[in-house]
Amino acid sequence: MSAGKTGCLVVYVVLALLALSEAGTTVGTLAIWALLVVAVVHSIEMVIFLPLCRQSSGSLPANLLQVFLFGYFHMIEMKAQS
Repeated sequence: MSAGKTGCLVVYVVLALLALSEAGTTVGTLAIWALLVVAVVHSIEMVIFLPLCRQSSGSLPANLLQVFLFGYFHMIEMKAQS
């Protein structure tokens, strides 16, 4: 797993922990909003990078899931394989 993907997972875990442990506070609310914004942006990326996901090796659902989770970082790996 690339450093970018690992960094994404760390950010998601920190935001989730903040959202859960600081529920009802400003920090918790901001963490939830940050996670929602990331989910929306990565959903849009899934649509934009669908043609690249179809051309890349591996299964389409796996590539789409990784684009949803890692966005740009997975797109770089897919382009490198092409």
